[in-house]
Parts: sequence; structure tokens; C-alpha cells
Amino acid sequence: MSTLVTGATGQVGRRVLTELRRRGLPAAGASRGGEVRLDWTDTSSWKPALEGVESLFVSVPMASGLSERAEAFLQQASESGVGTAVLVTAMGAEDGPPDSEQRRLEAKVRELFGRWTIVRPNWLDQDFTEGVFARLARSRNGRLELPVSKRCAVSFVDARDVAHTIVAALTDDAHHQREYTLTGPAPVTFREVVRGTKGTESPVWRYKKVDEAGFYFRATNTGWSDRYVDTLNERFRAIADGRAAKVTEDVRRALGRDPVPMAKFVREAVH
Repeated sequence: MSTLVTGATGQVGRRVLTELRRRGLPAAGASRGGEVRLDWTDTSSWKPALEGVESLFVSVPMASGLSERAEAFLQQASESGVGTAVLVTAMGAEDGPPDSEQRRLEAKVRELFGRWTIVRPNWLDQDFTEGVFARLARSRNGRLELPVSKRCAVSFVDARDVAHTIVAALTDDAHHQREYTLTGPAPVTFREVVRGTKGTESPVWRYKKVDEAGFYFRATNTGWSDRYVDTLNERFRAIADGRAAKVTEDVRRALGRDPVPMAKFVREAVH
């Protein structure tokens, strides 16, 4: 086995694993109940998971409180002979407090590995079909309720573009010691997305702005932790401030092509 994919059941991780295997490259998915058992809280699972691993994709659940464990896992991976590490965080992570989970993980990857890449995607297109927005809308009969105006714009990026960038970084030395902030080709408002999904099989087909307290109440009622909801609210403030509307050329830099537009994703995914 040469590549270990953590978070292999997530939106990005499973696409990374699928693409590696499609190319005929040896890879295995790691999770608590996956083909390779990896539990961030059980250090006894780390050494067996890293056996024979040459390259590593690292995805740590947002606001999980697992950053110290993940840093220790990266240390063990380096000591076990892993030469290449690709870490996914989130757009804007580099501007967070120095002691934030994602910035600490980014610093650890740079410190431990000679061949590293950091990938920071914006919100994913797939959040409307299988991610956080879809889960919220299903709990409200198709109505997505967020603490941002429907006129707020986000440069949503397709998870396939994120996964292909990660695979490129795992397999091509040209991407080592690079940092990519991945966005779609243009900012899209929530109103525009909902107009495109209305009348389709999408779980999101209505939109309502709520205040931050209202969102907090609805989200915690779904079973999400206070820490996770606080982190979401921080990201929603970035949307409201216009920071999530930024468009970069990093998909083109990494893959040599334009990113998938939201409209194309909607046509393919929910019609």
C-alpha cells in the first residue's frame, strides 16, 4: 500500500480514494470502521494504519477538538517513513488565529514533511446535495435556513475539483510545497442556487435567512455540537463580510483547466 486516505467516507476523501483507484494506484481508505482502521482517539490504531504507507492525505473533522491527536499522528507518520503529506483545511484558514486547529495542522505538515501540499477549498457544491446545507434543509422540509442573506455570494467549488487537486499533489512532485485556495469560477448567491434547484430532486429548494441565535438553536437541535455550530457561524460571518466570494486561479494552476461551474454541477446532480 502506498497512499493512505484519511476521512475516506467524507465528501472529499471518498472522491480522492476513487480517483486514485481509477488510475490504478495503490491506495486504501482509513476510518474508524473502514478497510484500514484509524481512530484519532485510539493511538494503538495508528502504527498498523501507517504500515507500508508512502504518501498520506489528511482530513480532520472540522471543530472536532482532535488537532492535538492529529498532530501526533502526523509526527508518527513522519517517523514511519511517510514522505508525502497533503492536508485539506478550509478557505481562509491561513488567516485564522495562530493557535487555531487548522493553522496548527498546516504548520505541522510544513515542519514534518519535505513533500507537502496544503489545499484550502471554499464551501463545496456538494454541500447542497450531501453536506451541511442538505442536512439542514432535510430537517426543515427543504428550506435552508442560514444566518446570511440570500443575496450573499460564495465562490462554491466542486468536490471533484478538490479531489483531483489532492490526487495531483499526491502523485506529482510539481505540487510539493504549494498551497492552493480552491474556488469555483465565479461567486454565486444563495438565491441563484435555490432558483436552480427549485422543482428538482435537490434537498434544498427554499431559502430563509435567520439570525445567528435562531441558526444556533436549529443546528444544535439536529445533534451538532456547540463547538461545531460556533465554527459554522464563524464561516457564515465570512460569507456575510464578502470574504467567501473571492475567486482564485488555483484550480487552473493545479489542474490546467477551469473549475466546474455551480450551474453545471446543479444540472448534473439534481435534474
